[in-house]
Amino acid sequence: MFCGECGARNPDTNQFCKNCGKPLRKSQAAQPAPQPLSPTATQLAAQPSYPPAAQPAPTPVGSFQQPAAATAPAVAAPKRHWNILGIISLILGIVSLVLLPLLMAFGALLLGIVGTFLFRKTTGRIGITGILGTILALIAIVMTVVL
Repeated sequence: MFCGECGARNPDTNQFCKNCGKPLRKSQAAQPAPQPLSPTATQLAAQPSYPPAAQPAPTPVGSFQQPAAATAPAVAAPKRHWNILGIISLILGIVSLVLLPLLMAFGALLLGIVGTFLFRKTTGRIGITGILGTILALIAIVMTVVL
């Protein structure tokens, strides 16, 4: 009996091929022994066949096709943190120099200090807007007390 997969000769009592381990079919026993192949035929059979490579479609004459640009992997942009309390403090500090100096200045001072500490705690960076709002609030308070 010959194996249908590898062509190895096996005893008729075997259920599996002794060479490749594939199950042997009973119908293979009734088939005559395969004829030995010539050396060139075995070399051709041993070489794997590959499907032909896909050819790109030809571009029509007179047209230009832009080559595909290599794209870099998408990198998530770092999330931008806003010091909202610092921005409000800065606005109140500017307004406190002109309108309702004490009321606006104390609001700007409070928001500037709290905003600076919270921004530093959450992002690890210094919030310049909170610092500027605090400085403007202190200037407005000093100007109100002195004048």
